[in-house]
Amino acid sequence: MSDHPPAQAREPVPDTPDTYSPDAKNATGIRDVAVRRSDKLLVLQSMFSLVFRTIAYIFLRVIPGSFGFYAIHFYLGYLAIWVLYDVRVASQKTRRMSSLSSLVFGHSTSNRPWNMVQLVVHTLVLLFVLDLYYMPYLFPSHREASLKFARVGALSSSSATLHVRYPEPLPHVTGLWETGIQDALVDASDINKSPLRIVWRRVHESEVKIRAPSTVRDPRRWERGPVLHLSNESDWTATATLSDLWPATKYEWRLAFVHNNTFAPMPERPIPFVTWPDPRLSAYGKSKFVRTNKTSSIPLDDPNHFSFATLSCIKPDFPYHPAQFWGWNWLWRMFGIGTQPGGITSRNSIRGFDLMADHYLRRSKMPSLRFLLELGDLIYADVPRYEGPDIGSYRKLYRNVFASHSFRRVYQSIPVMGIFDDHEIINNWSGAGYTNATEDEDRPQAPAGIHAGLHAWSEYIGRANPSPAVKNQHYYSFRYGDSAFFVLDVRGHRTHPQSAVDTPTILGEEQRDALFSWLAQVNHTATFKFIASSVPFTSLWGGPLDLDGRTDGWAFYQEERKQLLDILQYVPNVILLSGDRHEFASVSFRDALLEFSTSPLSMFYIPIRTLAQEHSIDPPGEETLLKYIPDGNHKWTEFEVDTRDPEQPLVVVRVYVDGKEAWNLRVLGKPVNKTQSALGKLAQSLLELFGFRQRDWF
Repeated sequence: MSDHPPAQAREPVPDTPDTYSPDAKNATGIRDVAVRRSDKLLVLQSMFSLVFRTIAYIFLRVIPGSFGFYAIHFYLGYLAIWVLYDVRVASQKTRRMSSLSSLVFGHSTSNRPWNMVQLVVHTLVLLFVLDLYYMPYLFPSHREASLKFARVGALSSSSATLHVRYPEPLPHVTGLWETGIQDALVDASDINKSPLRIVWRRVHESEVKIRAPSTVRDPRRWERGPVLHLSNESDWTATATLSDLWPATKYEWRLAFVHNNTFAPMPERPIPFVTWPDPRLSAYGKSKFVRTNKTSSIPLDDPNHFSFATLSCIKPDFPYHPAQFWGWNWLWRMFGIGTQPGGITSRNSIRGFDLMADHYLRRSKMPSLRFLLELGDLIYADVPRYEGPDIGSYRKLYRNVFASHSFRRVYQSIPVMGIFDDHEIINNWSGAGYTNATEDEDRPQAPAGIHAGLHAWSEYIGRANPSPAVKNQHYYSFRYGDSAFFVLDVRGHRTHPQSAVDTPTILGEEQRDALFSWLAQVNHTATFKFIASSVPFTSLWGGPLDLDGRTDGWAFYQEERKQLLDILQYVPNVILLSGDRHEFASVSFRDALLEFSTSPLSMFYIPIRTLAQEHSIDPPGEETLLKYIPDGNHKWTEFEVDTRDPEQPLVVVRVYVDGKEAWNLRVLGKPVNKTQSALGKLAQSLLELFGFRQRDWF
């Protein structure tokens, strides 16, 4: 018998080369090299993935800066290694990597379906970045024919400025046209230039009964107002002013075609507004005031009691939400997800305006706010990318903001006035102190887009503001009852920080003189004086981590700042309003005036702390921090002014962060002695002459 076991019982011998042969050693070495190369590729891929995801998160949720473009480079690096690993390495024997490690570090594994999931996720994140980086190209609002709006701008006790954008309301017409007004014929060329007019009427809360319509003018009829000159040269925008209105009276207005006096399709319904109270009735109202403990809503006809709000810094669709991605937001909306105003699937959304609309407009047809002061950075022409200095680039961004449903909810109900800051043109620009390139290459050069940017701003904001204090300038003043406002232009006249001027200025001589003249006028005629500046007056922002806190605000212009502070400390009840810094701060100066700096309405907030008491450039005790609120993407400040009691004038300040009240302050003012008339001064002089009254020399 054979000593060997049966053939079927023999153990199979693996068909492998002899481990001690040269060929086996070479094969093993090759495999080891491949594994080491694979490991290096995976480490490099992890680095690309981590950096890409970090940049994307910061860009989409923290700060939408120009650095977001570099996410593309790191994505391409990740993609190249993904393809190389999948094609050349996945077919070889590699070290198996856990899915948990791959989820954290973003590298590929030997599981190809999981690798595909990783690639899809990275690609979606890249699409989110591109969506935010290249907006508003993915919105239809940048096309001239797609945006129409009608809103109320500056109001007074007897006038209203109306602001309209209406591209090509009529096709080009020729010949003579009947207007329906006394059988008059109008040349078509006039209709082409001015196709629309304002029609308006007073609103009667109760039904008006006309007993003799043939002899009595019907108060419900529409009055013909000014015509609107619309053309492509003004981006189809126009403003018109209604004059000789009654104070504290509700009106409504629409648009009508000039050639046939029929209503234009936009706006669909009349737009209401209420004129401001007559400021001359302020003293009479104070004489009748009786303080009670009852709280009630603010009446619209009281010149001594009203509310307004300030805001600045607006970037649509920030912080970015994945549900608003254009590739699928329409699908979510089909199922009713995020369709409410300000919902997560809304495109071109400005969350801050949605929060304001929910707070002020949901429970009342007429909002408690009489107006909004927008203190700059309504658009970000250079964030995250700068399209160039031509006027079309700036107009596109304004159309995008005004097309936002979030902003429409506000400006269709609350008058909006404003002033520009830097991002309406380009970051940290100045209007003076530049030089020509041929003179000195080391000194700063004037940005090419100043003229175009300011022209576009005037078309969408400036022309709807109150009349400027000086012709052809942008700073202006106005009054509401017993309070006075001066809105400064701190960009157009400032000297550049790097200029060679010995005494730099932020206001310019002409504007400074206009401000001092205004202060002299309102010193004894207005209880509270509000001065609005797009950049902070305080010097508490700064430090090594603050890139421009010392050069972009009033702190750089120390001599002019001190000169103004020396005057304002003797003017009672001055309140400074500002924005720009993407944080909130309230500061007291010499225990005489206050500043409230508020931003952003919808933009990033500073993730690091740059404001501190020790940063002050003033002597100790002259500049005191009252409140600092750095966090929050959505901030605005409401001011309730109450001067009904002449002995205890009051401003209640409420700061809102992400739609909720975060802080409030009661500012008690000083009684203001009104300037006497000439007859009153004569009587006082006679009494003093005969010794019945003591003389006051100051």
